[in-house]
Amino acid sequence: MELLQLKYFQKAAEFENISAAAAYFGIPQPAMSQSIARLERELDGVKLFDRKNNRLYLNENGRVFLHFARQALQSLEDARRAVTSDRKEISGPIRVLALENRRLVLSCVSKFAREHQNVNFQVVHDYSDNQDAVYDLCISSSMAYRQMRHGQPLIQEKIVLAVYEEHPLANRERVRLEELRNEKFITPSTRSSIYAVTLEHCRKAGFEPQISFVCDDPYFVRKYISEQMGVAFAPSVSWAGRFRENTRLIPIENPSMVVTSYLLWDDDRWQSCAVRAFRDFLMQEAQALPGNALQKP
Repeated sequence: MELLQLKYFQKAAEFENISAAAAYFGIPQPAMSQSIARLERELDGVKLFDRKNNRLYLNENGRVFLHFARQALQSLEDARRAVTSDRKEISGPIRVLALENRRLVLSCVSKFAREHQNVNFQVVHDYSDNQDAVYDLCISSSMAYRQMRHGQPLIQEKIVLAVYEEHPLANRERVRLEELRNEKFITPSTRSSIYAVTLEHCRKAGFEPQISFVCDDPYFVRKYISEQMGVAFAPSVSWAGRFRENTRLIPIENPSMVVTSYLLWDDDRWQSCAVRAFRDFLMQEAQALPGNALQKP
């Protein structure tokens, strides 16, 4: 099995088209077909593609093999970068999956890129588009994300209740969860920590929350609150200063609600000087956020 075979297979699998993959590498289409056929023979005749009506479809065997081929190619690329890069130079790509704290990530990317002109960022907010994509860093409400099982807490913040100014609870100093039984809730996406917090704590208080709006973008969660479409649980640090003037934020009692987001990475993968520097920079910036319960005394 040759390295070039894996690269040819990867592109043929992504395009599901031999001609397109051949054109990508600038080789004749028969050469691409022969390379794929040799690879299948080396796998004891296992077919990686189904061919129907002159079209190519990646089958289940192909999807499994593609997953591991991508890992192998990525490991080789990491090895190449590890031995050829200047270990002290802050340059090259930084790939970030920001599932939480988008505002902080945007601010840090902007500041870091201005200081380091030779760095380029790839920032993704939703992992569902490409499950096999490889990232250097991940910001998540879970302490583990796929192969990333090393990290540390980034932000710990209290959850408050956000309501529009004419809501009956708007002038309250505190609110109990039991009082929200009949409210309509607005939440970020079902993969967000706020969605999970809404379900968990309402159920602990003895009722199933009425979730009337689910929005992928936190901006629209805040907008729907101001339009009197419902109430929402909101992170007090991540969303600070982002609400409209007609929105009121009320502390929640019994119980106190807190969420923690984490900065994660894979210790088994090589990380460039740029990635390590940005990782440290993210931690420093998060540490300085007002209201972050993880601030050093």
